[in-house]
Amino acid sequence: MKYNININQIILAKTDLDIVDGAILDYLYYLCSSRSEKVERQRKNGYTWVNFNYLIEEMPMLRIKAKSRISERIKKIAETGYISTWREGNKMYIKMTGKIDELFVKTNDFSSAFVKTNGSVRQNERLTLVSVRQTEHNHYTNNHNTKSNVNVDLKNGDNSLSDTQNGQLRYCLEKLEDLKSTKFWLGVIKQIGFQKTIEILIDVGESETAKDKRKCAVGLAKKAGFKKFF
Repeated sequence: MKYNININQIILAKTDLDIVDGAILDYLYYLCSSRSEKVERQRKNGYTWVNFNYLIEEMPMLRIKAKSRISERIKKIAETGYISTWREGNKMYIKMTGKIDELFVKTNDFSSAFVKTNGSVRQNERLTLVSVRQTEHNHYTNNHNTKSNVNVDLKNGDNSLSDTQNGQLRYCLEKLEDLKSTKFWLGVIKQIGFQKTIEILIDVGESETAKDKRKCAVGLAKKAGFKKFF
């Protein structure tokens, strides 16, 4: 079950996509970013097979039961340029395009006008510079500012990640609810590599049994060869 859905409303509102399309795009991004062995086996030429039955099962809030409806939605998403698709028999394969980066970078550029014209907005809706998600509600109401903090972190120090990799790391840390430790995980990446780190974050982030996800992820990173702590 995919418990959380992250949608960049500021960017997607400028497209023809609706909130259901945005939720499906979030699922596709997570699937294409996964380094699970099961998912890797279903990849061809950089494209990832999307099991429509599994998508429907994982996303019950979509209220979609027919695979044909999912296919229509994916076609609509592809027309925006965020993904490319190809079919092999009855299977649909998906790959993220470079355009997906705009969902993760420069989202804070839109906040200043909002703040200027809404100075009396309720405190729990303000775009503050110091808050990090404590609950799902705070995550969404402070979403743009949280990403702004992460953008600053990713620009500091020796960060050789591409925009796509930065987006993947940010996405995984949101799942782990550990955005405040971005610099720490960049240090982990330097030692054990990007792919291994992302795989650890994805596995722990989606875990239903891990009580302290950050502690669990750090433990797995140590087993993978990470030694220096900051």
